[in-house]
Amino acid sequence: MTPLPIDAHLAEIVARTRERRSLVLVAPPGAGKTTRVPVALVKAGVLSPEHPALVLLQPRRVAARAAADRIAAENGWTLGEEVGYQIRFERKYGPRTRIRVLTEGILNRRLIADPFLEGIGAVVLDEFHERSLHTDLALALLREIRDTVRDDLVIVVMSATMDAEPVSRFLADSPVMHVEGRTFPVEVSYRPTVRPSSAEAVVAAVEEALAAGDDQGDILVFLPGAEEIRRAGARLGPLAAQQGLLVLPLHGGLSTEEQRRPLCPSERRKLVLATNIAETSLTIDGVRTVIDCGLARFASVDPQRGLDRLELGRISRASATQRAGRAGRTSPGRCLRLWSEREHRGLAEADLPEIHRVDLCGTALVLHAWGQADPRGFGWYDPPTEQRLSAAEDLLTWLGARDALGRITPLGRQMLELPVHPRLGRLLIAAAFDGFVRQGAALAALLSEKDILSFQPGAAGPRVSGRGSSDLLVRLDLLAQAEQARFSPGLRDRGLDPGAARRVAQIRDDLVRTSRRLPGARESWNEEPDEELMLRWVALAYPDRVVRRRGSEVTGVMVGGRGVRLAPESVVRDAEFFVALDPREDRRGGTSEARVRLASALSLDWLEELFPDAVRRERVVRFDEERQKPVGVNTLSYRGLPLREDRNAPVAPAEASRALAEFLQPRAAAFFQEDEPAAAWLARLEFLRQTLPDLDAPVIDDGVLAEILAEACAGKRSVDELKRGQLLPLLKGRLTYAQSQSLDELAPEALVVPSGNRIRLTYEPGRPPVLAVRLQELFGWTETPRVARKRVAVLLHLLGPNYRPVQVTEDLSSFWATAYFQVRKDLRARYPKHSWPDDPLTARAEAKGSRRS
Repeated sequence: MTPLPIDAHLAEIVARTRERRSLVLVAPPGAGKTTRVPVALVKAGVLSPEHPALVLLQPRRVAARAAADRIAAENGWTLGEEVGYQIRFERKYGPRTRIRVLTEGILNRRLIADPFLEGIGAVVLDEFHERSLHTDLALALLREIRDTVRDDLVIVVMSATMDAEPVSRFLADSPVMHVEGRTFPVEVSYRPTVRPSSAEAVVAAVEEALAAGDDQGDILVFLPGAEEIRRAGARLGPLAAQQGLLVLPLHGGLSTEEQRRPLCPSERRKLVLATNIAETSLTIDGVRTVIDCGLARFASVDPQRGLDRLELGRISRASATQRAGRAGRTSPGRCLRLWSEREHRGLAEADLPEIHRVDLCGTALVLHAWGQADPRGFGWYDPPTEQRLSAAEDLLTWLGARDALGRITPLGRQMLELPVHPRLGRLLIAAAFDGFVRQGAALAALLSEKDILSFQPGAAGPRVSGRGSSDLLVRLDLLAQAEQARFSPGLRDRGLDPGAARRVAQIRDDLVRTSRRLPGARESWNEEPDEELMLRWVALAYPDRVVRRRGSEVTGVMVGGRGVRLAPESVVRDAEFFVALDPREDRRGGTSEARVRLASALSLDWLEELFPDAVRRERVVRFDEERQKPVGVNTLSYRGLPLREDRNAPVAPAEASRALAEFLQPRAAAFFQEDEPAAAWLARLEFLRQTLPDLDAPVIDDGVLAEILAEACAGKRSVDELKRGQLLPLLKGRLTYAQSQSLDELAPEALVVPSGNRIRLTYEPGRPPVLAVRLQELFGWTETPRVARKRVAVLLHLLGPNYRPVQVTEDLSSFWATAYFQVRKDLRARYPKHSWPDDPLTARAEAKGSRRS
């Protein structure tokens, strides 16, 4: 057995764990914690005889299998006997197996079925820094079990890069151990690259690694996804042939055998192209060079909009450290990072935990089965946001998994038995009940796995018909064609991904075996379900993604109000209603609409039949802004999404008045300003309040105006009818007789000028009243008029014969004595028919023009 850094610390690890029944262990990549610590705990007798087995949790299926294989090899054990594993649809261990390597989801389901965890004496959570949703949930459930019914349960949390203190506090101040030192040093260098995940960048980096000459070890290249791996592999073909390299892909979409090949020794030098599944736990013997593009794809869900996102983004510094560590497992190594040191300093310290970015529906279902009526009261390690929890709870209710009191339903418990998202569990249950387990399993597999159609820029598109009822049924037919072709590589020429199709077929078969155990499951061996029945199953699984087409054959509005746009390859172009199976934000298009590649037609009758409680018939009265009056509307809606609308329903007079008032009240101030007499009266009252506060004039603000407007709407059916009425009397009615008298006296509406005319005053906030009057009408007036107990002088706008201002003044006597004569000189010749006396103080005021005196 190869010595590893952790070996020297195993005795202390065992002692601390035995003493406190828990431990938080931080050790760098390559230290050996995954394979050595569980074995040491079992062999040292830390576990009780009543519960002799240890569970080792891994975040990924390929890592779980690899860890079990390596533990067996290092100890000379038989896989499936002393050590074994269990992942989704695959189990290899027996009743005597002491070390069981599981993925976290498997453990969480086991906890629901057996909350006492009978036979399990210890649980080791490995790679905790990845903070998968299942890991967070498992830690919280295990703590609750230990605190309530199993105080002997051992909990060990391990990682290379996690912050140990929060975990220690969560586990009642569990001891923390740090094991320093990697087996061999890793030299890190930086090569900034514009498109680091491109095939060209990968080839250049591999050529640089090969040019070193002194390193004959294997090369591990990290890329963000299977498609980048496929393109890079194709481009590396000539170089690999020239150098005798064995190019091997490693990602989650491969078969078990294909995933094992990169982990096994080879006579040829290996060039492994991997996603981040090779970042932790896996040991690829012989790797001395790591080439890291620094990118990964991160899945997330927007709980407010109900949209999925799969975004390409930068990895964190913690992930970069993990990746570099792959090069120093068995010998000194090097890591070539395709970004700059400056960019490295700007990376996030760690990836955002899944609990803050992914769908929590499955987690909430587990907690309800656990007996937690309200997940908000659960002892989370890191609580999710209220918005994410509410979205998960709502979806469970819509799927029928949760009742109004927050309790799990019998249907929800059936969903929990299926190793799929609750959505797909609902689909499988419906299909099994209708007697078509295999077809339901095929649809669920198509929805849960990578798309079997390949849409690549510049490549020949898939041969699908132009119009149809469901993109999912198109793929169901193409899956059958792929099986008939035995998943031949030639399928790529027809736009099909043979690897993805093979994976879907495998998952389908696994789901068939699981679904047949459902209560009431039937199998109609000699029948095929009709198209409508299968589309109903799909609708049951996606009750929150119903779309009504709007605007064109490719656009629509989804429940919640979000706009969607069908991708060009979608065949669902005719149905008025459809289900958006994969709405995703597409920021590249510069639009707020969600992009939908998978859609499935839906009938309005199905909605009323499948979700009767969610379909509402209402008669409402709304204000039609275009027609400027209330109208009656009969609506049929589904979870707030309008399905049908009749805008010509009769409206009773009282309803019309009420709707008119409700629309206009928030706009009351503007409405009164549009009525000239009302606006002038309000301006006078406000002037009086500001100038003579001792009068205690009433305040008529927006709220009071809204009340008055509501009174005015009584008996009215439209804005036009309201405007034909009189608003001013309603305003005046707010004043007492004495207040009205004071208003007319102290802030008069108009003044009588020497010509005998009554000229209206204009009141504006913060300014003195304005009297705009022709100059000839003021002859004989010696002083400026004043209002408000003579406290405020009126601002005179003296107009010429053309009614344009020739002077603005608050001092009329000064104007007569000085400026008048210049004005007279300027205008006398232009307007000879008007009076321009030498002495305006003694001249007779004239309302009309006359011959010059």
